[in-house]
Amino acid sequence: MRGRPAAWLLLACLGVASGCAELRYVNTAPHITQHVRANDESNELIAFKTWVLYPGRDILTFDCLGRLLRSDEAWNADTDFDAGTSFYTARTEDELTPERLRGGHRQDADAPHTYSAVAPPQPPLRLVKKPHPGKPCTKFIAEDATGRRFLFKLDDPRYPELGSSASIIAARILWALGYNVPAVFVTRVDGTGDERLDGRRATASLWLDGTIGHFRWDWFRYRREARALRVACAWVNHVDCGGRNALVAVADGQARYILIDFNSCLGAWQGRPKEPWRGWQHEGDPGWNLLRVLSLGLLHPEPDPRQPIVSPAIGRFDARFDPLAWRAQAPNTAFDHMTPADLRWIAERIRRLDRPRIEAIVAAAELTDPADADYLVETLWARRQRILDLAAAAP
Repeated sequence: MRGRPAAWLLLACLGVASGCAELRYVNTAPHITQHVRANDESNELIAFKTWVLYPGRDILTFDCLGRLLRSDEAWNADTDFDAGTSFYTARTEDELTPERLRGGHRQDADAPHTYSAVAPPQPPLRLVKKPHPGKPCTKFIAEDATGRRFLFKLDDPRYPELGSSASIIAARILWALGYNVPAVFVTRVDGTGDERLDGRRATASLWLDGTIGHFRWDWFRYRREARALRVACAWVNHVDCGGRNALVAVADGQARYILIDFNSCLGAWQGRPKEPWRGWQHEGDPGWNLLRVLSLGLLHPEPDPRQPIVSPAIGRFDARFDPLAWRAQAPNTAFDHMTPADLRWIAERIRRLDRPRIEAIVAAAELTDPADADYLVETLWARRQRILDLAAAAP
């Protein structure tokens, strides 16, 4: 009996040591081949961990004090990123030509670290997973004439280009910056034989084989690529970049961490115009919600709570933003750990996307009104400049 407390203490110490060793591994290994870390947690459990568990852990471990004392630089800062990691691939100048950015990025889903041209879906389509008959018809899975499987997301009839254009532009920008995303195309649904679907505009995302679940950004809060993603998401206003929109795929023993679902980027929120507060506060933020109530709505983080919709194809999206004040849908501990060095790292990749490249990416969205395309180019360019200015002034 006397030996049991000591045994329990020893087991607890071994567990902590094992957890620290795993945390060190997943935050330093260029290509993760073990401790892949995948889950399929519910939204409720994710919310509990995000809003309660992680903040509580960080308070008990004096996280803020520790970061202040050790400067909190990324654990993998000395990685050769040009050689690639499980999160990042250095894009070549040949891959980033305006012609290729407009025509579609290069990706081979079956070989995560090699790239080849991927063509848009070819009609006719064979439905694999039909829309639920009792729910709004928004997405479905289909195989094209070549046997490839795609996830289709239909535009909202009231905003027939909003979700698809936001998805195309954000996905290609994030891919050009080096992050793993599926090939995404704008298309007209054709050949399904379903009158609810045929003829409608949609995005088609190449189906990813080898995925084993989602991942939590908290596991990778000491990686440079994970921290710096905050600025990339702020640029394209990708507020819905949480754990349910991140997948793990494994091929040849190596994990590959992938971003998905971009129809809540730019001025869109799930294919409809964003509310003005999105991007300025977390959803359900208790502090701001209390201030709004006590001030009868006079205090708010967004510059304009009555921000107008630019157009049905753009939603609410403008150049007023601060990369460091930007907020995703939910707190993200990796984003909170970003340092000036992480900011400068991603800024150098953003700098490569010059105006002709941004124009080519926006052109890929195939917007009907040229004024909408011009507006998006100008707004993205202004937001880009804000990031570069901030990086230049960073200590």
